[in-house]
Amino acid sequence: APPASPPVGPLGNSGARSSAIPSGLHPGLLVPRLVFTCLSPSSASDAVAEIAQRLAAAHVVADAGDLTRRLLERESLGCTGLGRGIAIPHCKLKELDDIVLSIASCRPGVDFGAPDGVPVTLIFLILSPARSPGLHLQALARISRLLKTPGVAEALTRSETAEQIVSLLSEAGSHADGAVRPAEGREP
Repeated sequence: APPASPPVGPLGNSGARSSAIPSGLHPGLLVPRLVFTCLSPSSASDAVAEIAQRLAAAHVVADAGDLTRRLLERESLGCTGLGRGIAIPHCKLKELDDIVLSIASCRPGVDFGAPDGVPVTLIFLILSPARSPGLHLQALARISRLLKTPGVAEALTRSETAEQIVSLLSEAGSHADGAVRPAEGREP
């Protein structure tokens, strides 16, 4: 029999998590191994597929193809390109126990159909448990708010490493109220 799969979610443990810090995002969401720099996709669908493949390789999701399909289905309902080079593709998955945030930078950028027409160079991909729609909306709102902080998006775009991106987001969020937290881990 194959070895048991690691737990799904960004924490890499049985649902235990560290206490919240006063940032806009729970520290368990800012995981360097889920930050991918220097992607070079030729389209939004290629970008989503590459992130999905990397998330499957990191054992966050079991099936990269299924995740890609779900994200593209969601994208067909409405563009997730916000403008200013940022997109937040997202979907809910039954098999997740925790919210997952993956961040990717891609140069020279891809067309996500953003209202301002600026190619997307920074992707914040959010996956959340299907049974936690409120948490999903809260994560989207917090990330959108954080990215509207003056200078944050520009600094993130210039970042070259996963550690720089995580550090910038932690620092930028240290002035935000509340925290988006991963969902409580549940035993099957």
